Amino acid sequence: MSVENSESSASAYHTQERKKSNLAFAFFCMEKDRAKDMEVLYAFCRLMDDIADDEGPAPEAKRATLDEWKREISSIYEGSDKLSPLGREMKDIIERRRIPQEYLQAIIDGVMRDTFDDEYETFEDVRKYCYGVASAVGLASIYVFGFKNPRTKEFAESLGYALQFTNILRDVVDDARTLKRSYVPSCELEAFGVRKEDLADPSKNPNCKKLFAFMYFRAKHFFNKSRRLLPAEDKRSLAPALIMWAIYEKILESLKGLDFEIPAKPFKISKFGKIRLALDAIKRSKVPDAENKTYGRALVLGGGIAGMQTAVRLCSEGFDVELVEARANMGGRASALEWRGARLDNGTHALMGCYDNFFGFLKSMSVDPGEYFARTSCMDFIFNGGKKVKVGFPEKNANMLEQIFLILRYCKLDGFGSFKNLWLLAKLKMGMAPSMQGESAGEYLRRMKIPEAAVRNFWDPFCVSALNTTLDKASAKLMTETLGKCILKGGDCGILYLPRKAIVDSFYPIAKTYIEGCGGKVAASETAKGIFVENGKVAGISTNKRERIECDHLFSAVNLGAAKQILPDALKCKTRLADISENDILNIYFTTTKKVLDGEYACLIGSPLHWLFDHTPRIENNAEKIFLYGATVSASSLDNTKSAAEALIKGELEKFFGKETAQSVRDVLPSLYRGATISGDIKSEAARPRNAEAEADITNLHLCGDWIQTGLPCTIESASKSANDLRL
Repeated sequence: MSVENSESSASAYHTQERKKSNLAFAFFCMEKDRAKDMEVLYAFCRLMDDIADDEGPAPEAKRATLDEWKREISSIYEGSDKLSPLGREMKDIIERRRIPQEYLQAIIDGVMRDTFDDEYETFEDVRKYCYGVASAVGLASIYVFGFKNPRTKEFAESLGYALQFTNILRDVVDDARTLKRSYVPSCELEAFGVRKEDLADPSKNPNCKKLFAFMYFRAKHFFNKSRRLLPAEDKRSLAPALIMWAIYEKILESLKGLDFEIPAKPFKISKFGKIRLALDAIKRSKVPDAENKTYGRALVLGGGIAGMQTAVRLCSEGFDVELVEARANMGGRASALEWRGARLDNGTHALMGCYDNFFGFLKSMSVDPGEYFARTSCMDFIFNGGKKVKVGFPEKNANMLEQIFLILRYCKLDGFGSFKNLWLLAKLKMGMAPSMQGESAGEYLRRMKIPEAAVRNFWDPFCVSALNTTLDKASAKLMTETLGKCILKGGDCGILYLPRKAIVDSFYPIAKTYIEGCGGKVAASETAKGIFVENGKVAGISTNKRERIECDHLFSAVNLGAAKQILPDALKCKTRLADISENDILNIYFTTTKKVLDGEYACLIGSPLHWLFDHTPRIENNAEKIFLYGATVSASSLDNTKSAAEALIKGELEKFFGKETAQSVRDVLPSLYRGATISGDIKSEAARPRNAEAEADITNLHLCGDWIQTGLPCTIESASKSANDLRL
């Protein structure tokens, strides 16, 4: 097939094909001369696409024709007059509009990719394709539209990706059925547990919906990136692009509205719907935008929960993201280890139903929290000598009264049901029992005349587990506010959720896919060494592997120890970091031949072990038929050697469960997490910085992490909330 045989003229071809594209629909709002030029450019793009998609010729013949067109485009820029009819029309607009050759060649290279059967392996592979068939079209088009701001080129490239990734999602089932083709990278299919064949009938694999939700996220990333990049002075001339934007984002949101039940016949918007969207887009093109939009390259330091969630959120908001983590493994305080055939957390973590930020983070990536966390049915309190008090929790669908008065179920504990204790809880519920400035939790409870039994059986275990600090040191304000957000709030908020699997596995693999699926990067084993501050802004960082990494925004999600070292001295709140204390948590895993607990976990009243958790279900192949438990010692200063840990475990088991149970211990693994959390003491709480303080000193430096002031103690939820609280 020759160039002459592949087309007649732009006007004839455009008249025939005009109704087939949303791009052609956007021309009506343009000046006549520009609209005519766009018809020529559009005819060229349509023709290249049709050559690649023609079912008649062999792939080699289609590639030969496209190569002829590449040579014809080159000859235009070389000044040749020996051109086809469309070539002559293209030469006219190229010379008048000064369209760079690289974009037109990229368009041909893009459609050429459809003549090969090779699968896309990575995001970068499919991005290159999208650049040719969409972004390069946009970049050529803005020369016809007219633009002033160089940033419009970035906008056009980004919007092209947004439109094409929307196309890929809209057509994913149709492409699989009719063309036997997939534009989803194989690494992403694998990450979501989807086979290429599943795309032809997604109903057979529930994971397809998770994949489609991710594909929506990616397209939305590029729409939001375009939103940030759109220059105010070029909005009016870019009205056709804004019309395209409105139509395709409506398609994208409609697919989400279908709960990602992607129809076999590609979803379309009615002509009336397009007209309405177009008129609205034209109207918006005349309204000036704020000039303080932030955009660009965002660098995130730290691969824990705060860092991962921040990176995913930045991707969603349209930033170009790179995450740098010093350790080889991600997860931060929620890292994992392998022991006795089980994959375990570095320390036992217990979440609560009020962890809306963390659970919301998982849901935003289509992760079902129920797959990783189990809602407990009760809490066992065990006393020296074997006495046990079981506090049962209401069912999730219990009536409102049962949920509101969950706190009263603790009346089984000695002292809890006393008038003084219940009256204090009632006043706290109503916000009528404030603490004094600088008052410790112990001082507060003594001032409220709370019985010693209630303090020992309820307040002390709650304080040490939630704040990782003893009552005499803990901030009364932080303790009471924390109680009000969980147990006192009622319902699911005060109920524990225990990990079924290692917590890091709930967010890291999928978060990495989300970040990299938007063109972001995740770099492990790379330690930040310094931060370059120039003219009051962060310009970049240095690491052990790179001398300088440039960035437009820096998000520090490192732990407190690292923050003290690398945060710039220009940050005024840095001086307060020395006032924040950190406490260790000692976790002791041990195996037994005898069952220790009846339930999933227990609070040991008066024991240095504090909490026991049953991890036996995590053993993959329990041929030895052993039991696996974890003991948690908050605010620990105990000896963490194996011999000391074994003596402690056996001694406490004998006191609480009897000699036979203690003698059944077979192996012990102590795991001390130094500086596991910051202390919830008065001085530390007052010193915790707010992100706004960093922004005030260095406008593009942002702080997040569990040690930042969030109104919560240093927990997984605090880390997650700090990421959500960032102003983007």
